[in-house]
Amino acid sequence: MKLATKLLIAIFFSIVFVIIVMSLSFYHFSKSYYKHQLQEDVENRLLSHAEIIGAHSDETTLAHVMMMEAGQEENTFIIFDESLQVINSSRYFSDEVLANYQLWISKKIHQNSKTEFIDTMEEHIPHAWSYTSFATIDGERGYLFIDQDTGSFEKTRKHIFLLTLGIGFLAMCLAVIVSFYLSKRLTNPIMKAQELTREIASGRLDVDVPISTSKDEVSILLSDISIMAISLKEYRDERQQFLTNISHDLRTPLTYIKGYSALLKDQQLEPPVVKEQSNIIYQEASRMEHLVQDLFHLMKYEEGSFHLDVERTDLKGFFDQIQTKLKLDIQSKQLNLKVHAANDDMYVAIDRGQFERAVMNLLSNAIRHTQPGGEINVALTRETQRCMIEIRDNGTGIPEKDLDRIWERFYRVDSSRSTKLGGSGLGLAITKEIIHLHHGLISVSSKMGEGTTFIIEIPAE
Repeated sequence: MKLATKLLIAIFFSIVFVIIVMSLSFYHFSKSYYKHQLQEDVENRLLSHAEIIGAHSDETTLAHVMMMEAGQEENTFIIFDESLQVINSSRYFSDEVLANYQLWISKKIHQNSKTEFIDTMEEHIPHAWSYTSFATIDGERGYLFIDQDTGSFEKTRKHIFLLTLGIGFLAMCLAVIVSFYLSKRLTNPIMKAQELTREIASGRLDVDVPISTSKDEVSILLSDISIMAISLKEYRDERQQFLTNISHDLRTPLTYIKGYSALLKDQQLEPPVVKEQSNIIYQEASRMEHLVQDLFHLMKYEEGSFHLDVERTDLKGFFDQIQTKLKLDIQSKQLNLKVHAANDDMYVAIDRGQFERAVMNLLSNAIRHTQPGGEINVALTRETQRCMIEIRDNGTGIPEKDLDRIWERFYRVDSSRSTKLGGSGLGLAITKEIIHLHHGLISVSSKMGEGTTFIIEIPAE
Protein backbone atom coordinates (compact mmCIF):
# COMPACT_ATOMS: atom_id res chain seq x y z
CA MET A 1 0.00 0.00 0.00
CA LYS A 2 1.38 3.40 -0.99
CA LEU A 3 2.15 6.05 1.59
CA ALA A 4 -0.41 8.44 0.12
CA THR A 5 -3.15 5.81 0.49
CA LYS A 6 -2.12 5.10 4.08
CA LEU A 7 -2.22 8.81 4.88
CA LEU A 8 -5.62 9.16 3.23
CA ILE A 9 -7.10 6.32 5.30
CA ALA A 10 -5.47 7.52 8.52
CA ILE A 11 -6.62 11.13 8.13
CA PHE A 12 -10.15 10.12 7.10
CA PHE A 13 -10.75 7.77 10.01
CA SER A 14 -9.15 10.22 12.43
CA ILE A 15 -11.60 12.92 11.39
CA VAL A 16 -14.51 10.46 11.61
CA PHE A 17 -13.43 9.50 15.11
CA VAL A 18 -13.18 13.15 16.17
CA ILE A 19 -16.63 13.93 14.76
CA ILE A 20 -18.20 10.98 16.59
CA VAL A 21 -16.52 11.93 19.86
CA MET A 22 -17.59 15.56 19.49
CA SER A 23 -21.19 14.57 18.72
CA LEU A 24 -21.43 12.26 21.72
CA SER A 25 -19.72 14.81 23.94
CA PHE A 26 -22.17 17.50 22.85
CA TYR A 27 -25.10 15.19 23.50
CA HIS A 28 -24.06 14.37 27.05
CA PHE A 29 -22.91 17.91 27.81
CA SER A 30 -26.17 19.47 26.64
CA LYS A 31 -28.13 16.96 28.71
CA SER A 32 -26.13 17.64 31.87
CA TYR A 33 -26.13 21.40 31.31
CA TYR A 34 -29.88 21.58 30.77
CA LYS A 35 -30.63 19.45 33.80
CA HIS A 36 -28.49 21.73 35.94
CA GLN A 37 -30.11 24.88 34.55
CA LEU A 38 -33.60 23.39 34.88
CA GLN A 39 -32.92 22.33 38.46
CA GLU A 40 -31.71 25.82 39.39
CA ASP A 41 -34.72 27.44 37.70
CA VAL A 42 -37.26 25.19 39.42
CA GLU A 43 -35.65 25.53 42.86
CA ASN A 44 -35.33 29.32 42.55
CA ARG A 45 -39.00 29.62 41.53
CA LEU A 46 -40.08 27.57 44.53
CA LEU A 47 -37.91 29.61 46.91
CA SER A 48 -39.35 32.87 45.52
CA HIS A 49 -42.91 31.60 45.96
CA ALA A 50 -42.10 30.40 49.48
CA GLU A 51 -40.77 33.83 50.45
CA ILE A 52 -43.84 35.61 49.06
CA ILE A 53 -46.28 33.21 50.76
CA GLY A 54 -44.33 33.43 54.00
CA ALA A 55 -44.60 37.22 54.02
CA HIS A 56 -48.18 37.47 52.67
CA SER A 57 -50.31 34.37 53.22
CA ASP A 58 -53.65 35.88 52.21
CA GLU A 59 -55.91 34.52 49.48
CA THR A 60 -54.83 37.20 47.02
CA THR A 61 -51.16 36.19 47.28
CA LEU A 62 -51.95 32.50 46.85
CA ALA A 63 -54.13 33.25 43.84
CA HIS A 64 -51.36 35.36 42.29
CA VAL A 65 -48.82 32.55 42.75
CA MET A 66 -51.21 29.99 41.29
CA MET A 67 -51.90 32.28 38.32
CA MET A 68 -48.17 32.61 37.61
CA GLU A 69 -47.65 28.84 37.60
CA ALA A 70 -50.87 28.08 35.74
CA GLY A 71 -49.42 29.95 32.78
CA GLN A 72 -46.68 27.35 32.53
CA GLU A 73 -48.14 24.64 30.28
CA GLU A 74 -45.41 22.12 30.94
CA ASN A 75 -45.62 21.89 34.73
CA THR A 76 -47.89 21.03 37.62
CA PHE A 77 -47.72 23.31 40.69
CA ILE A 78 -49.22 22.18 44.01
CA ILE A 79 -49.44 23.78 47.46
CA PHE A 80 -49.59 21.19 50.26
CA ASP A 81 -50.30 21.77 53.92
CA GLU A 82 -48.07 20.31 56.64
CA SER A 83 -49.85 16.93 56.41
CA LEU A 84 -49.38 16.83 52.60
CA GLN A 85 -53.02 17.57 51.84
CA VAL A 86 -53.61 19.65 48.71
CA ILE A 87 -54.45 23.30 49.39
CA ASN A 88 -54.40 24.37 45.76
CA SER A 89 -52.98 23.24 42.40
CA SER A 90 -52.41 24.64 38.92
CA ARG A 91 -54.06 21.72 37.10
CA TYR A 92 -55.97 18.48 37.57
CA PHE A 93 -54.24 15.17 38.29
CA SER A 94 -55.41 11.72 39.28
CA ASP A 95 -55.39 10.30 42.80
CA GLU A 96 -52.67 7.85 41.73
CA VAL A 97 -50.42 10.68 40.59
CA LEU A 98 -51.15 12.61 43.80
CA ALA A 99 -50.18 9.56 45.86
CA ASN A 100 -46.87 9.39 43.97
CA TYR A 101 -46.24 13.08 44.68
CA GLN A 102 -47.02 12.70 48.39
CA LEU A 103 -44.86 9.57 48.73
CA TRP A 104 -41.94 11.26 46.98
CA ILE A 105 -42.12 14.39 49.19
CA SER A 106 -42.38 12.33 52.38
CA LYS A 107 -39.15 10.52 51.41
CA LYS A 108 -37.31 13.70 50.39
CA ILE A 109 -38.13 15.50 53.66
CA HIS A 110 -35.44 13.43 55.38
CA GLN A 111 -32.85 13.95 52.61
CA ASN A 112 -30.69 16.88 51.55
CA SER A 113 -31.74 16.60 47.90
CA LYS A 114 -34.89 18.57 46.98
CA THR A 115 -34.94 17.91 43.23
CA GLU A 116 -34.97 14.69 41.23
CA PHE A 117 -35.39 13.80 37.56
CA ILE A 118 -38.06 11.11 37.10
CA ASP A 119 -37.99 8.94 33.94
CA THR A 120 -41.11 6.83 34.52
CA MET A 121 -43.77 9.25 33.31
CA GLU A 122 -46.04 9.06 30.24
CA GLU A 123 -44.29 8.75 26.86
CA HIS A 124 -41.06 8.24 28.81
CA ILE A 125 -40.35 11.99 28.82
CA PRO A 126 -38.20 12.94 31.84
CA HIS A 127 -39.82 15.18 34.46
CA ALA A 128 -38.15 17.28 37.14
CA TRP A 129 -39.77 17.01 40.58
CA SER A 130 -38.84 19.58 43.19
CA TYR A 131 -40.26 20.82 46.49
CA THR A 132 -39.54 23.31 49.26
CA SER A 133 -41.14 24.07 52.60
CA PHE A 134 -42.73 27.38 53.65
CA ALA A 135 -43.96 28.96 56.85
CA THR A 136 -46.38 31.91 57.10
CA ILE A 137 -46.23 34.72 59.63
CA ASP A 138 -49.28 33.10 61.26
CA GLY A 139 -47.30 29.93 61.94
CA GLU A 140 -48.89 27.82 59.23
CA ARG A 141 -46.52 25.40 57.47
CA GLY A 142 -46.66 23.53 54.22
CA TYR A 143 -44.86 22.52 51.02
CA LEU A 144 -44.64 23.86 47.49
CA PHE A 145 -44.21 21.25 44.75
CA ILE A 146 -43.45 21.46 41.00
CA ASP A 147 -43.63 18.68 38.42
CA GLN A 148 -41.75 20.20 35.44
CA ASP A 149 -42.09 18.50 32.05
CA THR A 150 -38.81 18.47 30.01
CA GLY A 151 -40.39 17.31 26.76
CA SER A 152 -39.74 20.50 24.75
CA PHE A 153 -36.05 20.39 25.50
CA GLU A 154 -35.84 16.69 24.62
CA LYS A 155 -37.23 17.46 21.17
CA THR A 156 -34.85 20.39 20.68
CA ARG A 157 -31.89 18.36 21.84
CA LYS A 158 -32.72 15.54 19.43
CA HIS A 159 -32.97 18.05 16.57
CA ILE A 160 -29.58 19.48 17.48
CA PHE A 161 -28.10 16.00 17.65
CA LEU A 162 -29.46 15.16 14.18
CA LEU A 163 -28.11 18.47 12.90
CA THR A 164 -24.71 17.58 14.35
CA LEU A 165 -24.78 14.25 12.55
CA GLY A 166 -25.66 16.02 9.30
CA ILE A 167 -22.79 18.45 9.72
CA GLY A 168 -20.57 15.50 10.59
CA PHE A 169 -21.49 13.77 7.35
CA LEU A 170 -20.63 16.88 5.35
CA ALA A 171 -17.40 17.17 7.32
CA MET A 172 -16.52 13.58 6.41
CA CYS A 173 -17.07 14.35 2.73
CA LEU A 174 -14.82 17.36 3.09
CA ALA A 175 -12.34 15.17 4.96
CA VAL A 176 -11.96 12.95 1.90
CA ILE A 177 -11.02 15.96 -0.23
CA VAL A 178 -8.66 17.34 2.41
CA SER A 179 -7.09 13.92 2.88
CA PHE A 180 -6.24 13.69 -0.82
CA TYR A 181 -4.67 17.13 -0.71
CA LEU A 182 -2.70 16.53 2.48
CA SER A 183 -1.47 13.12 1.38
CA LYS A 184 0.02 14.63 -1.76
CA ARG A 185 1.42 17.60 0.13
CA LEU A 186 3.08 15.34 2.68
CA THR A 187 4.36 12.76 0.22
CA ASN A 188 6.71 15.08 -1.69
CA PRO A 189 8.77 16.17 1.38
CA ILE A 190 8.89 12.57 2.58
CA MET A 191 10.26 11.49 -0.79
CA LYS A 192 12.87 14.23 -0.39
CA ALA A 193 13.71 12.82 3.05
CA GLN A 194 14.10 9.37 1.51
CA GLU A 195 16.49 10.79 -1.09
CA LEU A 196 18.57 12.49 1.62
CA THR A 197 18.85 9.34 3.72
CA ARG A 198 20.08 7.43 0.67
CA GLU A 199 22.78 10.05 0.09
CA ILE A 200 23.83 9.83 3.75
CA ALA A 201 23.92 6.03 3.54
CA SER A 202 26.23 6.30 0.53
CA GLY A 203 28.70 8.36 2.58
CA ARG A 204 27.86 11.87 1.42
CA LEU A 205 27.39 13.63 4.75
CA ASP A 206 27.40 17.24 3.49
CA VAL A 207 23.84 16.93 2.16
CA ASP A 208 21.85 20.02 1.23
CA VAL A 209 18.70 20.01 3.35
CA PRO A 210 16.04 22.56 2.30
CA ILE A 211 15.44 25.09 5.08
CA SER A 212 11.81 25.54 6.14
CA THR A 213 10.37 27.98 8.66
CA SER A 214 7.30 25.80 9.29
CA LYS A 215 7.10 23.53 12.33
CA ASP A 216 5.16 20.63 10.83
CA GLU A 217 6.25 17.03 11.33
CA VAL A 218 7.86 16.66 7.90
CA SER A 219 9.91 19.83 8.34
CA ILE A 220 11.03 18.54 11.73
CA LEU A 221 11.94 15.22 10.09
CA LEU A 222 14.09 16.99 7.50
CA SER A 223 15.71 19.02 10.28
CA ASP A 224 16.42 15.81 12.22
CA ILE A 225 17.99 14.28 9.11
CA SER A 226 20.23 17.35 8.85
CA ILE A 227 21.19 17.00 12.52
CA MET A 228 21.86 13.30 11.98
CA ALA A 229 24.14 14.09 9.04
CA ILE A 230 26.04 16.64 11.14
CA SER A 231 26.35 14.14 14.01
CA LEU A 232 27.62 11.44 11.67
CA LYS A 233 30.15 13.86 10.20
CA GLU A 234 31.29 14.81 13.71
CA TYR A 235 31.53 11.12 14.58
CA ARG A 236 33.62 10.48 11.46
CA ASP A 237 35.87 13.43 12.30
CA GLU A 238 36.19 12.23 15.91
CA ARG A 239 37.09 8.76 14.68
CA GLN A 240 39.79 10.22 12.47
CA GLN A 241 41.05 12.30 15.39
CA PHE A 242 40.91 9.19 17.57
CA LEU A 243 43.07 7.28 15.12
CA THR A 244 45.49 10.20 14.99
CA ASN A 245 45.71 10.34 18.79
CA ILE A 246 46.14 6.62 19.27
CA SER A 247 48.78 6.55 16.52
CA HIS A 248 50.68 9.29 18.35
CA ASP A 249 50.32 7.62 21.76
CA LEU A 250 51.47 4.26 20.43
CA ARG A 251 54.25 5.74 18.29
CA THR A 252 55.96 7.41 21.25
CA PRO A 253 56.57 4.26 23.36
CA LEU A 254 57.40 2.28 20.23
CA THR A 255 60.05 4.88 19.31
CA TYR A 256 61.56 4.57 22.79
CA ILE A 257 61.53 0.79 22.62
CA LYS A 258 63.07 0.75 19.15
CA GLY A 259 65.73 3.35 19.95
CA TYR A 260 66.91 1.94 23.26
CA SER A 261 66.80 -1.63 22.05
CA ALA A 262 69.03 -0.56 19.11
CA LEU A 263 71.50 0.95 21.58
CA LEU A 264 71.54 -2.25 23.59
CA LYS A 265 72.06 -4.26 20.42
CA ASP A 266 74.77 -2.24 18.66
CA GLN A 267 76.87 -0.83 21.52
CA GLN A 268 78.99 -2.20 24.33
CA LEU A 269 77.52 -0.54 27.41
CA GLU A 270 78.25 -0.67 31.10
CA PRO A 271 75.79 -2.64 33.28
CA PRO A 272 74.30 0.49 34.95
CA VAL A 273 73.53 2.00 31.54
CA VAL A 274 72.08 -1.29 30.34
CA LYS A 275 69.86 -1.43 33.38
CA GLU A 276 68.70 2.16 32.93
CA GLN A 277 67.87 1.72 29.26
CA SER A 278 66.22 -1.65 29.89
CA ASN A 279 64.07 0.02 32.53
CA ILE A 280 63.00 2.70 30.03
CA ILE A 281 62.05 0.00 27.54
CA TYR A 282 60.05 -1.82 30.23
CA GLN A 283 58.23 1.35 31.33
CA GLU A 284 57.29 2.33 27.79
CA ALA A 285 56.16 -1.21 26.95
CA SER A 286 54.04 -1.22 30.13
CA ARG A 287 52.53 2.15 29.20
CA MET A 288 51.66 0.83 25.75
CA GLU A 289 50.16 -2.31 27.31
CA HIS A 290 48.01 -0.23 29.69
CA LEU A 291 46.90 1.96 26.80
CA VAL A 292 45.80 -1.05 24.78
CA GLN A 293 44.01 -2.52 27.81
CA ASP A 294 42.21 0.78 28.43
CA LEU A 295 41.12 0.91 24.80
CA PHE A 296 39.87 -2.68 24.98
CA HIS A 297 37.84 -2.06 28.13
CA LEU A 298 36.45 1.24 26.84
CA MET A 299 35.31 -0.49 23.65
CA LYS A 300 33.53 -3.19 25.68
CA TYR A 301 31.84 -0.60 27.92
CA GLU A 302 30.60 1.49 25.00
CA GLU A 303 29.32 -1.55 23.10
CA GLY A 304 27.25 -2.56 26.13
CA SER A 305 28.60 -6.10 25.90
CA PHE A 306 30.41 -5.98 29.24
CA HIS A 307 28.80 -8.12 31.95
CA LEU A 308 28.90 -6.78 35.51
CA ASP A 309 29.36 -9.23 38.36
CA VAL A 310 27.43 -7.23 40.96
CA GLU A 311 27.28 -7.92 44.67
CA ARG A 312 25.88 -6.11 47.70
CA THR A 313 28.67 -3.92 49.01
CA ASP A 314 29.17 -1.64 52.01
CA LEU A 315 30.48 1.64 50.58
CA LYS A 316 32.31 2.63 53.77
CA GLY A 317 34.23 -0.66 53.89
CA PHE A 318 34.85 -0.45 50.13
CA PHE A 319 36.51 2.97 50.43
CA ASP A 320 38.45 1.92 53.53
CA GLN A 321 40.09 -0.79 51.40
CA ILE A 322 40.86 1.70 48.63
CA GLN A 323 42.36 4.07 51.19
CA THR A 324 44.67 1.27 52.34
CA LYS A 325 45.75 0.53 48.75
CA LEU A 326 46.60 4.18 48.13
CA LYS A 327 48.42 4.64 51.43
CA LEU A 328 51.94 4.58 49.92
CA ASP A 329 51.03 6.99 47.10
CA ILE A 330 49.40 9.35 49.59
CA GLN A 331 52.37 9.26 51.95
CA SER A 332 54.97 9.64 49.20
CA LYS A 333 53.33 12.89 48.10
CA GLN A 334 52.61 14.05 51.67
CA LEU A 335 48.84 14.26 51.10
CA ASN A 336 45.94 13.68 53.46
CA LEU A 337 43.10 11.36 52.29
CA LYS A 338 39.95 11.35 54.43
CA VAL A 339 36.86 9.13 54.03
CA HIS A 340 33.68 10.18 55.86
CA ALA A 341 30.34 8.29 55.83
CA ALA A 342 27.23 10.17 56.99
CA ASN A 343 25.52 6.95 58.19
CA ASP A 344 25.96 3.19 58.33
CA ASP A 345 23.21 2.28 55.84
CA MET A 346 25.35 2.72 52.72
CA TYR A 347 24.90 -0.47 50.70
CA VAL A 348 24.99 -0.61 46.90
CA ALA A 349 24.95 -3.34 44.22
CA ILE A 350 28.22 -2.96 42.28
CA ASP A 351 30.86 -4.91 40.41
CA ARG A 352 33.62 -4.34 42.95
CA GLY A 353 36.45 -4.70 40.45
CA GLN A 354 35.00 -2.35 37.83
CA PHE A 355 33.71 0.19 40.34
CA GLU A 356 37.12 0.23 42.02
CA ARG A 357 38.64 0.94 38.61
CA ALA A 358 36.36 3.97 38.19
CA VAL A 359 37.03 5.32 41.68
CA MET A 360 40.78 4.69 41.39
CA ASN A 361 40.86 6.76 38.19
CA LEU A 362 39.31 9.71 40.05
CA LEU A 363 41.53 9.37 43.12
CA SER A 364 44.68 8.87 41.01
CA ASN A 365 43.88 12.08 39.13
CA ALA A 366 43.36 13.87 42.45
CA ILE A 367 46.72 12.60 43.75
CA ARG A 368 48.56 13.59 40.55
CA HIS A 369 47.14 17.10 40.43
CA THR A 370 47.25 17.98 44.14
CA GLN A 371 50.36 19.64 45.52
CA PRO A 372 52.23 18.16 48.52
CA GLY A 373 50.45 18.99 51.76
CA GLY A 374 47.05 19.05 50.05
CA GLU A 375 43.87 17.22 51.02
CA ILE A 376 41.56 14.75 49.28
CA ASN A 377 38.16 14.21 50.92
CA VAL A 378 35.68 11.44 50.15
CA ALA A 379 32.15 12.04 51.53
CA LEU A 380 29.54 9.26 51.46
CA THR A 381 25.87 10.15 51.94
CA ARG A 382 22.48 8.60 51.21
CA GLU A 383 19.45 10.42 49.82
CA THR A 384 16.24 8.31 49.70
CA GLN A 385 17.02 5.58 47.14
CA ARG A 386 20.42 6.81 45.97
CA CYS A 387 23.92 6.92 47.43
CA MET A 388 26.13 9.94 46.79
CA ILE A 389 29.93 9.75 46.55
CA GLU A 390 31.74 13.10 46.59
CA ILE A 391 35.48 13.15 45.83
CA ARG A 392 36.94 16.61 46.49
CA ASP A 393 40.54 17.82 46.25
CA ASN A 394 42.23 21.20 46.64
CA GLY A 395 44.55 20.72 43.69
CA THR A 396 45.22 22.78 40.58
CA GLY A 397 41.67 22.56 39.22
CA ILE A 398 40.32 22.33 35.67
CA PRO A 399 39.68 25.36 33.41
CA GLU A 400 35.98 26.03 32.87
CA LYS A 401 36.35 25.75 29.08
CA ASP A 402 37.60 22.16 29.47
CA LEU A 403 34.95 20.84 31.90
CA ASP A 404 32.56 19.66 29.17
CA ARG A 405 35.31 17.85 27.26
CA ILE A 406 37.15 15.95 29.98
CA TRP A 407 34.96 12.87 29.33
CA GLU A 408 36.19 12.59 25.73
CA ARG A 409 38.68 9.90 24.81
CA PHE A 410 42.31 11.11 24.74
CA TYR A 411 41.29 14.62 25.80
CA ARG A 412 43.86 16.17 28.12
CA VAL A 413 43.60 19.56 29.80
CA ASP A 414 47.40 19.89 29.60
CA SER A 415 48.60 17.34 27.07
CA SER A 416 52.33 17.49 27.78
CA ARG A 417 51.87 17.60 31.54
CA SER A 418 49.33 14.76 31.56
CA THR A 419 51.59 12.53 29.49
CA LYS A 420 54.51 13.31 31.76
CA LEU A 421 52.41 12.38 34.80
CA GLY A 422 51.39 9.09 33.18
CA GLY A 423 47.89 9.95 31.99
CA SER A 424 46.57 8.27 28.84
CA GLY A 425 43.53 10.49 28.38
CA LEU A 426 41.16 7.52 28.71
CA GLY A 427 40.64 7.37 32.48
CA LEU A 428 37.65 9.68 32.79
CA ALA A 429 35.97 8.23 29.68
CA ILE A 430 36.29 4.76 31.25
CA THR A 431 35.04 6.04 34.61
CA LYS A 432 31.94 7.58 33.06
CA GLU A 433 31.07 4.38 31.18
CA ILE A 434 31.49 2.26 34.33
CA ILE A 435 29.22 4.57 36.33
CA HIS A 436 26.57 4.45 33.58
CA LEU A 437 26.76 0.64 33.55
CA HIS A 438 25.83 0.80 37.25
CA HIS A 439 22.79 2.97 36.35
CA GLY A 440 24.50 5.93 37.98
CA LEU A 441 25.39 9.52 37.17
CA ILE A 442 28.66 11.43 37.48
CA SER A 443 29.18 15.20 37.44
CA VAL A 444 32.14 17.53 37.96
CA SER A 445 32.74 21.06 39.17
CA SER A 446 36.07 22.83 39.42
CA LYS A 447 37.82 26.16 39.92
CA MET A 448 41.37 26.90 38.93
CA GLY A 449 43.62 27.07 41.97
CA GLU A 450 40.89 25.81 44.33
CA GLY A 451 40.41 22.19 43.31
CA THR A 452 37.98 19.78 41.70
CA THR A 453 34.90 17.90 42.91
CA PHE A 454 33.43 14.77 41.33
CA ILE A 455 29.99 13.57 42.47
CA ILE A 456 28.78 10.03 41.75
CA GLU A 457 25.14 8.98 42.24
CA ILE A 458 24.22 5.28 42.20
CA PRO A 459 21.10 3.37 43.30
CA ALA A 460 21.12 2.30 46.93
CA GLU A 461 20.27 -1.20 48.11
